[in-house]
Amino acid sequence: MLALVLFAGAGVAGGELLQRAQAASNDGENVLVATYLAQRRLEELRNTAYASLASESKAAISSPTGFSQFSRAVTLTTPYTNLKQVVVTVYWTAAGGETNVSLQTCRSNN
Repeated sequence: MLALVLFAGAGVAGGELLQRAQAASNDGENVLVATYLAQRRLEELRNTAYASLASESKAAISSPTGFSQFSRAVTLTTPYTNLKQVVVTVYWTAAGGETNVSLQTCRSNN
């Protein structure tokens, strides 16, 4: 009887461990994908004329396709004349709520 109780307890603990490992793996994958999506948008903005740079409200990502669970916002500030700070933030929902990754760069008007 004691062996059965110990075996059941070990099975529950093992199942919990596998579930947590899977959740951690999914979180890591989402961080990797979000970083890729933010970097891709930064590269697109790098090839945009300085005068055409503009902030973007948080919205679902439509390009590239296949990432509908992520949304993205672009924030521009002008800390100095002829210099724009560009911040791209990618959001997704994880087990603990909304999570995000932000990447930033600066663009000069030259």
